[in-house]
Amino acid sequence: MAAVTRYLELQDGLSDLVGRIISWFSLAMIAVLMIEIIARYFLNSPTIWAHETSTMLYGAFCMLAGCYTLRHRGHVRSEVIYGALSERGRAFCDTIIFTVGLFVLAIFFKMAVDFAAESWAVREYSNKSVWQPPVYPIKTVIPIAVGLVLLQNIAELLRAVLTLFRVPFDDPREGEIASDIDPELLPELLDAESRDMVGRSPPPDR
Repeated sequence: MAAVTRYLELQDGLSDLVGRIISWFSLAMIAVLMIEIIARYFLNSPTIWAHETSTMLYGAFCMLAGCYTLRHRGHVRSEVIYGALSERGRAFCDTIIFTVGLFVLAIFFKMAVDFAAESWAVREYSNKSVWQPPVYPIKTVIPIAVGLVLLQNIAELLRAVLTLFRVPFDDPREGEIASDIDPELLPELLDAESRDMVGRSPPPDR
């Protein structure tokens, strides 16, 4: 199953790369907003471009973060039932979810491509401000973001199916620290760890 492992490594690596790149968008948004604050409140000369620029950066950031979030299992899910299931039970649920997601994302991808193509065809511009920036570049981000989530969804579906049918494979994500610990359980986990450390500590010198 070396080919499967290599495929999962490449796909997870792609999602991680996208996540690292778009993390810089947050700094760009902060810079744009700082320029607007200084120009508006200190120089009394507000810009006509900062608001829409920050909005487009934030939109791109949120959309492109989807594949990174999915790769790190960060999307919201109900742990009441899922957490009580066995490994194969969770794999069964994941198989259903990612199979449905595959079809939904494929349809959404087709719609997003058409949506962006129409915007490029008319060279669509924004009418939200006097700046009137082109919006077809940001609309192009939509199919790209959906496509990236679709690719990561395929990798997650493959993981689920192999686990469900107990096909042995080396998951490159195995051993990673889970990022979905229930915050309500975190104090109990820390207390248990503290008690364990106290139990292992040597007795004080007399």
